[in-house]
Amino acid sequence: MIRGTEARITDLLASANAAGGFPASLVCTAEGLTIAASGTLATDNVAAFASLFEDIVVRGRRDLGLQHIDEVSLRGPIDGRYVVRPLVFAGRTRAFVVVCVPAARSWRRITNALVSRLSVVLSPLMQEDP
Repeated sequence: MIRGTEARITDLLASANAAGGFPASLVCTAEGLTIAASGTLATDNVAAFASLFEDIVVRGRRDLGLQHIDEVSLRGPIDGRYVVRPLVFAGRTRAFVVVCVPAARSWRRITNALVSRLSVVLSPLMQEDP
């Protein structure tokens, strides 16, 4: 990764956390490897989030005819909600943003801005074939 890119991503995540009152957020690859994180989030669950999102997208398209799924939200009884947003480059989901959202907080406006900003930072790195 280009030197400084991880720090830029971490800064964007920290800004989103501060703006939304989120305890944690991270960016991971489609394979579930953490690229950058801010706050305290159990990164061992990241691969599960990425895998779950892909499974939901495939089933949503196949079973329900939903062609564009841009967010999956998972609500837990204790720690609020986990919002998973894809980062799409060259027509493929290459990474995900995972944000931990406390109960009774809104997130959509902040995560929209975060996805846009992260896309600009990551675009030069993600356009290449893996």
